Amino acid sequence: MDLPRNPMRWVTLILLAVALVFLFWMLNEIGWDNISRQFIRIGYYWPLVLLPYGLLNLLVTLSWSVLLLTSEVRPSLGRLFMLRLAGESLNQLTPTATMGGEPFKAVRLTAAGVPWEEATASVLIQRGILVLGLVTYIVLGLVLAPFLVHGTSSNLEVLGLGTLLLGAGGLAFVYLQSRGPCLMGVRLLERLRLCPDRLRAKESELAKLDAFLAEFYRLYPRRGLLAFVLVLASWAAQAVEVYLVFQLLGHPISWGLAVCLDALVMLFAAVGFLIPASIGVQDGGGVLLSLGFNLGAALGAAFGILRRIREAFWLSLGLVVLAREK
Repeated sequence: MDLPRNPMRWVTLILLAVALVFLFWMLNEIGWDNISRQFIRIGYYWPLVLLPYGLLNLLVTLSWSVLLLTSEVRPSLGRLFMLRLAGESLNQLTPTATMGGEPFKAVRLTAAGVPWEEATASVLIQRGILVLGLVTYIVLGLVLAPFLVHGTSSNLEVLGLGTLLLGAGGLAFVYLQSRGPCLMGVRLLERLRLCPDRLRAKESELAKLDAFLAEFYRLYPRRGLLAFVLVLASWAAQAVEVYLVFQLLGHPISWGLAVCLDALVMLFAAVGFLIPASIGVQDGGGVLLSLGFNLGAALGAAFGILRRIREAFWLSLGLVVLAREK
């Protein structure tokens, strides 16, 4: 078996192994019987959990479509939806810090006739919008948290700091997109004497991408705003999923708690971005938050497992699309 040569791959795989051990230990401590009792209450209604994430994917796909300017060769919404599923399967299941599916989406758009600079720009711009949408959602969760649970100010401060760092990174990513990021990166690599000849030979093409990005932010800010609103709406769909899950588990929660719990779980997932599917980090965060909101560890674990089942379903569809694309 070939061992990964990239040091970051090693880091990712080691973190994944540690996370899997932690996840198994955590579930074992909670008790498999306690968790299974939560699932018995759901019965045959569990497929309902799959639906809200489908709506989320549709809204994010609409957001992506808005960022494509060339209407004559724009793929259909259904085609974009399938490409998103395939790209997300690569993002979540490969040790690429949730970025492995972005080049795939750009390449498939280009193959469909979209100019490569437009295809690549749409993926980059949406990535920034997704991060800013996530940060906005998490901030909403942090605002709601003090009204839902008391005595957690120090914990909220830590979560707030994490959100601030994530938001700063997202804003920097979006800001740099309109400042010639590609050629800036080439110049930096040249100063460090790390720029490969193959990349240097692509300077003219990278300059076109920089120009397209700058032009988009200058001429089409309303498209960017609409894409952002659609991303926020997609997070609302995921909050519906949380509300539905707890209804099915026989422990109804308020809409405010559904939004708050989901938003803060997403912060934990963002922290674990180096680990495929944030395995262990997202799940542990969900259990900790469930304890903090007085829902109980078993209920939090059942919620996390149901979400993983939903993820497995949609990621499997993405892998099917990916296999057909190759």
